[in-house]
Amino acid sequence: MTIAQRLAWLETLSTLGILAVAVAVLGPAHQPEALWGLAARLVIVAGVCLACLHFCDLYNFETPHDFPSVFTRVCRALGWSAVLLAATYLVFPATIIPGNLASHALLALLVAVLAIRAAVYALAKRAPFTERVLIMGAGSLAQELAQQIRTRADLALRVVGFLGEPVGAVTPATRPGPRLGAYADVADAVRRHRPDRIIVAMPDRRGQLPVSDLLACRFRGVLIEDCTEAFERFNRRLAVESLNPSTLIFGDGFRVTRGRLAVKRVLSVVIALAALALSAPFMAVVAVLIKLESPGPVFFVQERVGLHGRIFRLVKFRTMRERPAGEADTVLRDNASRVTRLGAVLRRYRLDEIPQFINILRGDMSLVGPRPEMAENVATFSALIPFYALRHEVRPGLTGWAQVKAGYSMSIEEVTRKLCYDLYYIKHMSLARPPDPLRHREVRPEREAPGVMDAKPLPGSGTPVVTGGAKGAVTPRCGSGTPLATSREGRV
Repeated sequence: MTIAQRLAWLETLSTLGILAVAVAVLGPAHQPEALWGLAARLVIVAGVCLACLHFCDLYNFETPHDFPSVFTRVCRALGWSAVLLAATYLVFPATIIPGNLASHALLALLVAVLAIRAAVYALAKRAPFTERVLIMGAGSLAQELAQQIRTRADLALRVVGFLGEPVGAVTPATRPGPRLGAYADVADAVRRHRPDRIIVAMPDRRGQLPVSDLLACRFRGVLIEDCTEAFERFNRRLAVESLNPSTLIFGDGFRVTRGRLAVKRVLSVVIALAALALSAPFMAVVAVLIKLESPGPVFFVQERVGLHGRIFRLVKFRTMRERPAGEADTVLRDNASRVTRLGAVLRRYRLDEIPQFINILRGDMSLVGPRPEMAENVATFSALIPFYALRHEVRPGLTGWAQVKAGYSMSIEEVTRKLCYDLYYIKHMSLARPPDPLRHREVRPEREAPGVMDAKPLPGSGTPVVTGGAKGAVTPRCGSGTPLATSREGRV
């Protein structure tokens, strides 16, 4: 059980306990037959509080968890709890706790949550509440794992040291821990330091992996974990740069059944129909305003790559003025000057993406999935980034795990990082417990910079990259001469 899960249990139980004590001490007497109804009301309050704590990122340890930020988020969560409970009591008066004790309980819960957090954070990195970890390897991935173990409050782990020679320049801040010897000394290091877990992060295992010693450690109860599995568990994304095909072939996940795909498709269609029905009047008004503000079509249509590499036409509201005839596509321009006033508003609130529900109904896209990429860029990315083509094995989405966690990409490195999240979503996509971007408070479809393209060069080529629909007026090329995608319309 992770620290986030433990906190959720502790805070749920503390909420129920505070409410029960408040009702017992301050509330009116209840008949035995009314206790079940009272218990249901207490559960409603606890559920609302837990949901608000979750949506205020109090169980997301990728955000800062210093005391001031935790205090601010707890106050915000309990404030939303009060608003939601007030609305619930207004609509369903029968759910009110007698004596109106919910407001008093929320104040007591503020103190309880802060006390629980202070205690858990103080004990999380102390024995006997932590696992002792030995890292085999000292490369970049080993250094990143060690850094996360040291700095993240939710990881109840402590690095006792590492085995092997450091790779590259290693500073005291990036060193995984004290060096305990070579790879062959793993049995001696386990005997002396008694780790609970060994993370194997060797850059090259051929002829160096001490198989017999690791087997002996495993039979003595020491957990042996591959570095890519630990990285995935810590970050909820795959380490694409360190993966090999056998890891994906023989590992868990990627269990996509016809039933799951059918349910996902039905949900996407139902939500798209509802969204289009509710937004139809708004879309009509926007269409009229677009035509009145600038000449040109209402919609901007662009070819993207979908399921199994099939090309489809993605639809958005036009947010930019059309490019003057004869203007060269190879000239880098400030596209901000072409964004209309209405287009700026549509972009700011992501409203130009509403027509993509039409793509969902046509079967081109799903509600959740990897964002579709422009066809010209796909060939380049597939050649430069390992496993990039695998993202086309599922239907692209209006929003996705990569958009939630990694934002927008303007370089090969950023595209690679987004691919790590896309593959994680595909691997864990299921009805039981998917990494659902729709439950995250920062859900946003893909956006591009409206001003001068902040493009970064491809490695060794000095060439900017246009990604994910960044439709500038430049025709960049990679080192091999392959043109990257552009658009005569700019970002619309």
